[in-house]
Amino acid sequence: MDLEALKAQLLAERDRLSRAVAELGAGLSHSLEDSSEESPYDQHLAETAAVTLDREIDLTLEENARAVLAQIERALERLDAGTYGTCEKCGAPIGEERLRVAPFATLCVECKRREERSL
Repeated sequence: MDLEALKAQLLAERDRLSRAVAELGAGLSHSLEDSSEESPYDQHLAETAAVTLDREIDLTLEENARAVLAQIERALERLDAGTYGTCEKCGAPIGEERLRVAPFATLCVECKRREERSL
């Protein structure tokens, strides 16, 4: 596996997600009144609900992007430490196929299965 190419891919994704989080955060900094450009008393209940739903979706997208950013940071730290590609639970190598699909995976397939079963 080409670790330099992987690092470049992770850095590019980190930059893309950081911009997305900043844009979402800027959009969420406005109040509901600002988002709808009207007083909440002038609106129909459905209009207010639509604006609220849009904000909830944006909040969820921002939260998910932040979670992926944290995973990317962790993967970059593991690359720098020389521990990238090693399962954090059992110490076995994480398969290249798995890392290609999930470049920030920290568990081998078997340990990930066990973790999911215990949830």
